[in-house]
Amino acid sequence: IYYDVPAIINLVDMVNLQTFDFNTPERNPKEADFISPTYVPQNRNPLLNTDSVVNYWLSAGAPSYKLLVAISTVGRTWKLDSDSEIAGVPPLHADGPGEAGPYTKIEGILSYPEVCTKLINPTHQKGMRPHLRKVTDPSKRFGTYAFRLPDDSGEGGLWVSYEDPDTAGQKAAYVKAKNLGGVSIVDLSMDDFRGLCTDE
Repeated sequence: IYYDVPAIINLVDMVNLQTFDFNTPERNPKEADFISPTYVPQNRNPLLNTDSVVNYWLSAGAPSYKLLVAISTVGRTWKLDSDSEIAGVPPLHADGPGEAGPYTKIEGILSYPEVCTKLINPTHQKGMRPHLRKVTDPSKRFGTYAFRLPDDSGEGGLWVSYEDPDTAGQKAAYVKAKNLGGVSIVDLSMDDFRGLCTDE
């Protein structure tokens, strides 16, 4: 999307940059990937990351203090099948959007509480449906994801990219280092406002 930054920047107090949903199961149902990388992952479109969006606005003359980096509270999900890589490392083959959650009721999207209740937890009882294994990015550049491989019949596989408190903190550190105006949360109704993920 093109914006005539010099023409609009003096008419606004702030600009909320949508720095998420760079990849979604709606746009590419056959390939699961990070939805909100801070920097460009290897061999990917160099424009689909937070740093690229921020630099576009800065290079077009937007004052840094007017720019807010948006942090999404939803996870984007894809179905994994028997053709998906067993390591779960993105990008990987997928078979469309993942199952709908009990709250969101939309395939391919889960609220943050729906994501965290699917993560492996020591209190889960033996015999329950396998939960998702969380994978954090040690470089702190791309984001967090979690996955469950499909069963022997190729069913039940799921891959989700999402922001958690750690990645949100990393985005905040990025904003501070770039001297930007701050962060915005999109959307609070999908966040863990009841403390289900932390028992708080």
